[in-house]
This record gives sequence, C-alpha cells and structure tokens, in this order.
Amino acid sequence: MTKKTKRILIGILSLLLIYFGYKLYLNLTLIEKPGYYDFERSNIQEKIVGDKKVLTEKNLGITMQIPKDWEYEYKLTMGSFIASDPTTNVKFLLRDFREWTKGCTIGLAVENDGIFGDNISIFEDEFNRMNYFKEGDQSYCDYHHCEVFDIRGNEVWKGVREFEETNFDGDIQHVFIAILDNKKRRIYRINSLLSTQVPECQEHLNDFINNLEIK
Repeated sequence: MTKKTKRILIGILSLLLIYFGYKLYLNLTLIEKPGYYDFERSNIQEKIVGDKKVLTEKNLGITMQIPKDWEYEYKLTMGSFIASDPTTNVKFLLRDFREWTKGCTIGLAVENDGIFGDNISIFEDEFNRMNYFKEGDQSYCDYHHCEVFDIRGNEVWKGVREFEETNFDGDIQHVFIAILDNKKRRIYRINSLLSTQVPECQEHLNDFINNLEIK
C-alpha cells in the first residue's frame, strides 16, 4: 500500500469518525438528555392520509395523527408540541371558556429520565406514583379524578382537573395524560382542555392518544 493510499484511507476514516461521533453527540445531548425534549419542525415528516395529517418525529421515533386541516407549532404553553384547529373562535381557551364554542387544542411534551432531589429518578417516581394509585392509594392522584389504562403495551396515567363555575352552563376539564415508555424511560405528557360546549374535543383527544405510535 502506497503512502498516498494510506493518507486517503486515514482521511476517510477520520471523516467517518467525525460523522459518527457527531451523530452520537446528537443522540446523547439532544435526545437522551434529562428534561423536556425540544421539538423542531425540521425533525417532523408530514404526509396526508385520508382525512388525517400523519406526523413522524424522526429523533423520537414517534408518529402522531391529527385532522388534516389542523396546524401545529412549538411553544412552552400546554406542551412543547401544540396541535390545534385553526377555526378555534377564541385566543385563550381557559380565559375565554364562556365564548369558546369551536375548535380544539392538544399539547404534547416528552420528558426524558433524569435525577432530581435526593437521587430520585423522574421516570421511577412517576412509575411508582402510578403503581401506588393502582394499588388503591388515592393520595397519589393530584387531580380531581385519576385512572390507569393500557394502550399498545404502554401504561397510561390519566388525571382530570374540573373547573367549577357557578355562572357557566357547562363543564370545563383540563385533562393530563402521561404515557410511560419503559424501554426508553421516557414520559410522553399530553394535555388538552375539554368543554361541554365543544364535545368533539374529547373525540379528537381520544383519537390522538389511541393513534400515537411509540417505537
């Protein structure tokens, strides 16, 4: 092997090491770091299937479905990822709930495992709280109502906060969903506001949860 060939091979190997080292860095720092994942539009693949907009987040390996006419964005309110009906007739659902009669919003945040306090795992803490509730300890429910069920092999931990208004002829609920991914030790947190004036929001939330694919 000539010196020139050796230099070329060394150069190629160096580039490969840089490339795979960079990919490893991304995996360790952007995806698996403790705390909440930062959604970016460039990481989402979108396609229309029938009346649905199918969204695949490439880094997380999850697929979501929303109505094809809905829009999505990223902000710190309600969750990192926000999907909403553009025909919603108020700007702030919770503040303007009396006038809110059209449109729905669903938020999604993804939390990676980490350590807080006295060496307590975020994932283990959520997992243990859910199991204590399943065993009958209602004190682990931080909401007005809680329940646990299973979707596609993942346990779902649901909490509902009721808003009691004496001068409102209807009911408002804030629904919190935590889906525990045991393989990757992630928590997928979904939340949405529901109103008896906009009953289709419950259907949209159920559809979003039931069609969320976690790989």
